[in-house]
Amino acid sequence: MNGPSKMAKKKKLRKERHRSPKRYRPKSTQKKLNLPSNTKATNHLANKFKRLIAPENLTLRYGHVLEVLKFIAKVKKYGHRGHYLDLDLRNVQVIAEGALAMLLSVIDDLSRHDILCKGQKPTNIAAKDILEASGFMDRMGGTIASKNQNSKNKILTTGTKDTHHQIIVPEVYKAMETVWGTKARCPCLYGGIGEMLRNSCDHAFSTEDKITWHLGISHNEAENSVKFSFVDNGKGITETLSRNFIYRAARRLFGNNAALLKAAFEDGIESQTGLSWRGKGLPTIFEMYTDKIITSLVVITNNVYLDFDEGIIETIKVNFEGTYYFWKINKTCEPNAHFPI
Repeated sequence: MNGPSKMAKKKKLRKERHRSPKRYRPKSTQKKLNLPSNTKATNHLANKFKRLIAPENLTLRYGHVLEVLKFIAKVKKYGHRGHYLDLDLRNVQVIAEGALAMLLSVIDDLSRHDILCKGQKPTNIAAKDILEASGFMDRMGGTIASKNQNSKNKILTTGTKDTHHQIIVPEVYKAMETVWGTKARCPCLYGGIGEMLRNSCDHAFSTEDKITWHLGISHNEAENSVKFSFVDNGKGITETLSRNFIYRAARRLFGNNAALLKAAFEDGIESQTGLSWRGKGLPTIFEMYTDKIITSLVVITNNVYLDFDEGIIETIKVNFEGTYYFWKINKTCEPNAHFPI
């Protein structure tokens, strides 16, 4: 039996020479975007990314919070659907560390489900500098300008129930140094943050393996002030407490979650309703504010927005599934609450 003809051999050889390389498929555990050089493989990976454009004002101040929460909700929605995410911040003109901490908390949660994220920095120089100096890039990777590298700012690595509270202590020392000029202890601040941690670990999540929280700290040496942001992506305070019979009864009297949650922080539920309930340690957190350990306290959870300095007690149209705290320490705070080490 005769073998293949010379013509058939030549055709087979030409096919082998022009055969495309094996298509690249990234592993689900891949954390960094090492794009392949092959065009088809690059396009395949690029098509998995959903581009989401951040609002111009990436800040959680009341006038801009709804647009930011809509953006955060989109990040969660498409990430939970399995999309890789391309977060486009190029149009951002105003940026704040609290919004960055909230965004990072969502990104970190999605990364645990092997969702890749990439993005573009703001073209606005001031916004880009805040982004780079915030500690956000330490978690995301990417280049940081030399002027933004030597910063005391930090977004603490995601905590869990097993994360020892001692990681907070050196950050409290640094905060006291920025405000008062010397490293010092501040037991009231430490205790208030500890209450936030306990609420997250004990009440916010359905199972222990889902427990995560973030603590962002931003220093302004020139103004002797430090901003703090604490965020988790749990159930949220009102959603968690809605299972409590006393809370449900009190809500009928207060009319909405915002008014009731304000009273819960101020420990005013019992005095106004006769119902004995302390609200999962919320008054302990609020005492930091009333004792002037901190100022500018803001709480966002579920459909509630509270700004105690500005007197904003509102229900909002966009739900945040989680809990966010923001506060400052500056020279207007109580100077005798810290103790030099």
